[in-house]
Amino acid sequence: MKTFKFFTALLLAAFLSSPLSAQDKDDKIGTVNMQKLLGDYYKFEKIRESFKGYQEEFQKKNETRIESIKVLAEESRNLQKQAEDPSLNREKKNELFRQAESKQNEAQALQNERFAWIKRKQAALSEKANVESSALRIELIEMVQEVGEARGYDFIFDRSGASGANVPILSYAKDGMDLTAVMLERINRDAPAKTGGEEKEGDTKE
Repeated sequence: MKTFKFFTALLLAAFLSSPLSAQDKDDKIGTVNMQKLLGDYYKFEKIRESFKGYQEEFQKKNETRIESIKVLAEESRNLQKQAEDPSLNREKKNELFRQAESKQNEAQALQNERFAWIKRKQAALSEKANVESSALRIELIEMVQEVGEARGYDFIFDRSGASGANVPILSYAKDGMDLTAVMLERINRDAPAKTGGEEKEGDTKE
């Protein structure tokens, strides 16, 4: 995913900009899965819920458009059937066929417009997702740097990052170098407690 190249660039910049360590020791290197951190960050749940609402609204509007197209297509078929009546004269048949073709063209135009609308909506939602989650990405970068400095890491790589050719930047790393679990605990330590009071109350009423 293109947005996670941003993570890798910031991670590298954050640690490369710090003072160079002495050359008499090996660099301490760690990894973290930034994609997983963002997905499991408690603050991201609000964005996820809002986009669920966007998707439901989008689906309803799409279904309404589909129904309109179906109505026109059905009207076209009915007109064609009427035109096939052998008792009708040529002039009436031609008129019905013209009406059927007009309805079919209208349905096709609406279908083409629906496809274009879906493409625009998907692009807009993708851009909105990037904008709304950008602040969270910055927060995560800052917390990764905080943990990295506290634990004495010289470099931390994003193992979910990919190059322009969509090839993983980090192809292999020992499990012991991965800080994702540590970071998940750090980023969610301020998450609101889930009491589950409503569920218990509902069980009592039953």
